[in-house]
Amino acid sequence: MDIAVIVRQIKLDLAMAKPHDLHFFEWNNVVQSFHGETDRGAAVIAAGFVDNYLGLYLRSLAVDSKVAEELFQSMGPLSSFSQRITLARAFGFISKQDYEDLTLIRKIRNHFAHHPLDTTFGIQEVSKLSIKLSDFKTAEEAAAGDITKQYRYAYLLSCGRCCAAMYMRLEKQVMEESKTK
Repeated sequence: MDIAVIVRQIKLDLAMAKPHDLHFFEWNNVVQSFHGETDRGAAVIAAGFVDNYLGLYLRSLAVDSKVAEELFQSMGPLSSFSQRITLARAFGFISKQDYEDLTLIRKIRNHFAHHPLDTTFGIQEVSKLSIKLSDFKTAEEAAAGDITKQYRYAYLLSCGRCCAAMYMRLEKQVMEESKTK
């Protein structure tokens, strides 16, 4: 991998630490991009959206938005996907299933991001993780006969389902808050 590409990715990673204000319905754009990408591009794009959305979800739960902003700065304690996943589960903000899927999504994304040679969803390291995703059975049916597509679809479906679960929790919270006013 070219050093300029690595430097650009590091700059992007630092800039991405603080969640960008995305709406859940922008997931459709991610899905469109996902289908036009290589396996590496697809994995990084989908996980990037999930990582960002998890950050937004956690920020929305904060009672002091100014302090929360500091947590998500590039060197803050919630600057990484791993830290966000761990905190979200430790405090009961996500289910055990979401925690397990998000951890697998992070590991798959990291594999693609840190392997300089061509890699796919079909290689053993990635397929062993993909098959553990909770949405693998659904993907298996959707891409019957194409095992690599099954792994890829399981990843996409799990990314989308985790975001949808966070979105639904936020909607529920908003509805409950509006009832108390």
